Amino acid sequence: MKKLFSAILDYIFPRRCCVCRQCLFSSNYRYLCDQCFGKIIFPSHNLCQKCGYDFGEASSRGPKLCPRCLEKKFYFQSLRSAVRLNGISRQLILRFKYRNGEHLAPDLCKIIQQNTDFMDFIADSVLVPVPLHWRRQFFREYNQSELLAKTLEKFPIPIQVLPLLKRIRYTRPQVELHASERHDNMRHAFRMNAKIKIPLDTKLVVFDDVLTTGSTINECCKVLQKYGFSNINAATFAQTTKD
Repeated sequence: MKKLFSAILDYIFPRRCCVCRQCLFSSNYRYLCDQCFGKIIFPSHNLCQKCGYDFGEASSRGPKLCPRCLEKKFYFQSLRSAVRLNGISRQLILRFKYRNGEHLAPDLCKIIQQNTDFMDFIADSVLVPVPLHWRRQFFREYNQSELLAKTLEKFPIPIQVLPLLKRIRYTRPQVELHASERHDNMRHAFRMNAKIKIPLDTKLVVFDDVLTTGSTINECCKVLQKYGFSNINAATFAQTTKD
């Protein structure tokens, strides 16, 4: 009955694609048209072994690290992203984060599910969402990384979501800062959530929406490593590229 009622409403007041705004009389996604989905770029299999940066199929194959990982110390073992950040995925993330976009979480998770390598990467792990400071979460009303992780938890994949970290310092939004400023902005911004106790050999995956310089995720992983966790990975919905 609910499906019938929903179908009638969709016919009278058709949903629109959150990106191009065309009516969605039929689509595999609730708020994304098939044409816009077709423009989403999934990573190739030619990735940086550490951070998952996509070299692209045209690049020479073989074990390698990207320039960022050759220069910077990361506290995670490996990081993978479900999609590459381009025009479509960027608009999805911006609408999800800043425009009361909680309703987009199921569609984003369906997109993530299309990347089977990514799903295998996070399987059998505890997802640790990057926390927001309580002031920012109060005004935004939700933590986009936590909401995305908890929506993934409902999918048929063996994962658990635990808030192992707390943000204890209010910081400027990373998007406002240059790459050189982002590390200092995140320093000492997180601490462990002492209320949660799990074995230190648990497979952890620190989870965020977008990877740019990696400063936020790296600081989270650093705190977990200092606490004694030894199996720390990281994952994001999207990752920036140079092209």
